Order: sequence, then C-alpha cells, then structure tokens
Amino acid sequence: MRPFAELLDRLSLTTSRNAKLILLRDYLKATSDPDRGWALAALTGDLSFATAKPAMIRKAVEARVDPVLFGWSYDYVGDLAETTALIWPRDPMHRANREPELGEVVDALMRADRAEAPSLIEGWLDALEPKGRWALLKLVTGGLRVGLSARLARTAVAMMRPATVIDPPSPDGREATESLPPITVGDIEEIWHALRPPYEDLFAWVEGRAEQPSADAPGRFRPVMLATALDEGLDLPRLDPADFFAEWKWDGIRVQAVREGGQTRLYSRTGDEISAAFSDVAAGLHFEGAVDGELLVIRDGVVAPFGDLQQRLNRKTASAKLMQDYPAGILAYDLLAEGAEDLRSLPLAERRGRLERLAAEHDGERLGLSPLLEFTDWDDLAALRADPPVGAAAEGLMLKRRDSLYVAGRPKGPWFKWKRDPHVIDAVLMYASAATGNGPAIIPTTPSGSGRRRGR
Repeated sequence: MRPFAELLDRLSLTTSRNAKLILLRDYLKATSDPDRGWALAALTGDLSFATAKPAMIRKAVEARVDPVLFGWSYDYVGDLAETTALIWPRDPMHRANREPELGEVVDALMRADRAEAPSLIEGWLDALEPKGRWALLKLVTGGLRVGLSARLARTAVAMMRPATVIDPPSPDGREATESLPPITVGDIEEIWHALRPPYEDLFAWVEGRAEQPSADAPGRFRPVMLATALDEGLDLPRLDPADFFAEWKWDGIRVQAVREGGQTRLYSRTGDEISAAFSDVAAGLHFEGAVDGELLVIRDGVVAPFGDLQQRLNRKTASAKLMQDYPAGILAYDLLAEGAEDLRSLPLAERRGRLERLAAEHDGERLGLSPLLEFTDWDDLAALRADPPVGAAAEGLMLKRRDSLYVAGRPKGPWFKWKRDPHVIDAVLMYASAATGNGPAIIPTTPSGSGRRRGR
C-alpha cells in the first residue's frame, strides 16, 4: 500500500496537470501487475467494494475513540478518511503485523462478506501509518478525489508507451529492436469498455508485449469530441458564418446512446455507464448505432431547466414515480455510427443529414433532434445568445464547422462553445457553516484586501 499511498498523497498536493501525468506514469511503470491495474481502476472509478461503506468505517473508529471527540475532530478536518487516519489508535494485540499490498486488499475485500469486512479493515488500519490509512480508506470507500479525471489517468497509461521494444535474440545471439507506433488516449478509450481490471492485457499492449485488445464488444463507448471556449474578440473576426452550424448548448448532461448487438447502453461523456439510472430512456431507444446528444427532462416537447434533471442524477436507479415526475429524453447532436458503419470520419454535414433521417424514422418519444439555428451573421447569434427563446434550458450556443470530422478530445478550431454571460449579484453573506462531502466550497472574506477562510 505504501507506493499507492504516496501516489495519492502527491497527486492530491499537485495542481499541475503535467505533473500529475508524470507522477501516475512513473508509478505505473515502476509497479508490477496486478497492483498497478487495481490502482488505475481506483483512479478511473472502476473499482468498488459492496462490503465497505462510510458508516461501517465510522462505527469502527467510534468503537476505539470517544464519539464526541471523534465528532469534534471530524467537524474540524471535514473528511472521514483523513480524520480516521489521523485519530485511529492502534491495537497492539491485533493479529496484523505487516502492511498489506494493494492487490491483497482488493482480493480480500472482493471475497469478504459484510461480517468479515470490518475486521479486515481494522487489521489493516492497525498495520499502517497515517498516510497509508488515509489511502486505504479512500480506496475502500471509493472517494479518492485527488484531482485526476479518468481521462487523464488513461492519458498517463498512453504515455507509458516505449518508442522501441527489444525482440527475442536471433539464433546467432544478436538482439534487434523494433519501433513501436505511438498510442493516444483516444486509442485506449476506443477499447476501454471491453477491458476489465486489473488491465493486464492493456499494459501488455502498451508496453509492446502483446497485440491490441479487441474492441468488438457490442454497445461500446466512443471517445467524445469536445468544444473549445469561443473568444469573441479573437475568433469571430476570422471565422466565416457560412462555414458553421449553430445549435443550442442545452443545460443538461452530455451523453452517448449506443444500441448494438441487442444491447442498449447510455454513457456519460467520460464513459461512465448510466443505463440503470435512466432505464426509461434506454428502453425507449429503437435505432441501431451510436448517438451523441444531451440528456434532459422534457415535458410535452418543452425542455425543463437543469434543476429538474438534477432530481434524477447521482442515483443508481429511479423509481416509477421519479420517472413519471421527471421524464427524461435525449436531444441528439450527432450520429457516430449507423448500424455497423462508423461515421466519425465523415464531415458533420453528412452525419447531420443521416441523423435527421434517423430521428424522423424513430418511433419513440425518448429521442429527439436538437434543432439547428437559422442565422446569417454573428450578430444574429449574439442576439439569440443574449435572450434565448428557450430560456434557462440553454446555457449558450454551439458553433460547429460543417466539414468537421468527429475527433476525440478537444481539437482547436472545429467546434466552439459560446456560453451566456454569467449572472452577477451584489450580496452580503450572513453565515457559513462547516460541511463535508464532495468539493465543499471555500467561502473567503477579504478584510484589508487579504483573503481569509471563513467556512466551507
């Protein structure tokens, strides 16, 4: 656990994107299978343990520490894993006598039931130092929060690719080197959802020891294309309106709907599957292919504000009443595949035409078409952006070159997002209270021009 704990600690303290990439790349290169694969799965959110929950951790620590003292400490620190790691009193009589390896922890928790898990975790906490305890608890509760996205983690894997690999010696004893083509994060994302932790086949391919794993799994995710923010002063003067489509930037959740080989799957833009949470949407899709669109709450053809969609987010499943009260659907932007044909190398104008035909033939209410906006110049779009007829349902506009190919990542030039100006208010904040959980906001005050933290 010690190398993994050191990795998490350094990632959490580093704000530089490139520094995080180098830290993770070096860890993955220095760590053997299966530990590095389990670490990657934890960082990408693909590792969870049904038997380890925060409530169980709290119960264990309150059995060894005065609950009032723990409550005060938790209130001050603001994080369950960090508080427990710092306050945990070792039991010298516990049978654990050495620090566990990451793979040991994962294997044991995968096999443990709810009755066995607390004893395992308490033994490991007794054997570890505070930093190791913190990493262990972050791992088992699934709340790493070290400022590393799943895509950035996969980028670090691509960076492991060597330029050459040494071939086995020839009969005369001479060694030869073979040049390896580079691997991009897009290459990894193409096959990611056909892989399973601890990803030994992935690492073997990246290091040049094996062929690329198959990506033929039905219902697979395609890496998404993202837009860059529009700089009105720099970008608009050099762009020709005739070269672009414009459409609303809906205030929802970017999704990819895939229906292949009898399987229907919904993915977030980062590739997380959300089919179970939006089973009503998945059941209402009747095309064959892959659609890029926006997940929204839609009532009688009218897009509801994002607050309505929030009622259905962060849930594993949705009740019948919730689905009835907040009916979800997709407004499609793009068609990535039709049947077995990959359309991403076609220009957007052609993909759009095929998407319009697919949407017109679709017989369900869960899939609609995001409309293109009519305009002759940028002033027309500026007026729509300033006062959109769809109200709060849109957070701005999207500009997309008619000839753009669908390229994974955020290429500069083909697509732009032109968001509405932020709303600004003058207010006096009366109170702030401590909080825990994901990303509590830090509220500063600035007496005499210097900031001081007042709350969360």
